Amino acid sequence: MMKILLIFFLFSTLSADESNSLLMATAALNAGMYEEALTHIKRAKLSDPTSPEVYQMKAFLHEALNQPKEALQAWSNCLKYSKSKKIKEQARNHINILSEEQ
Repeated sequence: MMKILLIFFLFSTLSADESNSLLMATAALNAGMYEEALTHIKRAKLSDPTSPEVYQMKAFLHEALNQPKEALQAWSNCLKYSKSKKIKEQARNHINILSEEQ
């Protein structure tokens, strides 16, 4: 029983870390601090490497920093991990645009 509680606590902590990192990244993004936002996204990615929201924000940041290769990779990962039709469509659109520009 103790192991189950410990595992539950660890997973809930990871989710909180990811959520906090995404909030911090969003705040930095809104302030125009794109490099700072990427630092928080890296932390969120460590907490949940399959989160489509992390890759979506990472892609937007790389686009804002004029880093199309990195943005393309992030959109590809977003597409890979997302279950949302809307997010998948958004990722495909960005992938198409970025691919045409290269």
